[in-house]
Amino acid sequence: MVAESKKMADFAIAIPTLNRAEVIEELLPSILKQTVLPKEVIIVDDSKNKETENLVKRVLNDFSRENIEIKYVRGKGQGLAEARNIGVTHSTSEIHCSLDDDVVLDKDYIKEIVKVYAAYPNALGVAGYIINQSPSARSNAINRLFPSFFEEQDKCRVLPTGISYPCPLTRIINCEWLSGTNSSYRRKILEQFKWDENLKRYSLCEDMDISYRIQKSHPKSLYMTPYAKVIHKNSERARISSEYRTHMEISYHTYFFFKNMKQTPWNLVNFVYGIFFGRFIASLLNKNGKSPIFTIKAECNMVRNLKEIREGIFASFEPK
Repeated sequence: MVAESKKMADFAIAIPTLNRAEVIEELLPSILKQTVLPKEVIIVDDSKNKETENLVKRVLNDFSRENIEIKYVRGKGQGLAEARNIGVTHSTSEIHCSLDDDVVLDKDYIKEIVKVYAAYPNALGVAGYIINQSPSARSNAINRLFPSFFEEQDKCRVLPTGISYPCPLTRIINCEWLSGTNSSYRRKILEQFKWDENLKRYSLCEDMDISYRIQKSHPKSLYMTPYAKVIHKNSERARISSEYRTHMEISYHTYFFFKNMKQTPWNLVNFVYGIFFGRFIASLLNKNGKSPIFTIKAECNMVRNLKEIREGIFASFEPK
């Protein structure tokens, strides 16, 4: 049988999801097609319906035939960071990989991730590479001026203003942060570090927060490989509103900055530039005509509630 000829790694895949059964249905076959199979797959479902649960029941035999244990777990409904932590508690593998539900994996994804751990014994975290993320040269040049997020060759950095992502990625590199679209960690490090559950719902910055804390504690322990390829579909299904997302981006990044970065004069100046001037100019270039209004409202809310936001309290913009 084909299943018997495939290798299996001591590797878990956890997939948090919320009301997106038709999205996760595209991801699951790409797991079954892996040239090296995972030992277990954990679905952490925050949905209010049973569509995802029913999907897991339908594919159960497909995974069983490959000797992969698939686990369906109900989340607690507090957001992505919490769901990622729940996934870890149900995992028994040496390598724990957390995926967004709207990705599709290349058939050699697990094989290439495992190869990095074998080649670099100090590796505590490894991510694959999103191959369909390529903004235009003009767009990226603008993003570099107002760098909440921009791309640069073979670099994956955390700055007071935001983050960079490697594009193009031509080799295996050290990273300062790993994208939550696909990121794996050794079990031993996830016993020390958790995703920050102050970051609710869509939990923007939860990936940057945990990986940057690990990198600071264990320098040069995070890697990204261009050979473990991922397509990120950026599904709009069950997404949050643009206004709420803007509040979240500004407040969560503010929380991250004061929690994790040194409060030097240079860093503070760059943070203020990025949060206020940079993000406002970027909002003017957004296709959504209301983006500048949303940005000003979010910036004002952040200033009014800075003390609470620095403590991880975000009630000021949460829907009532």
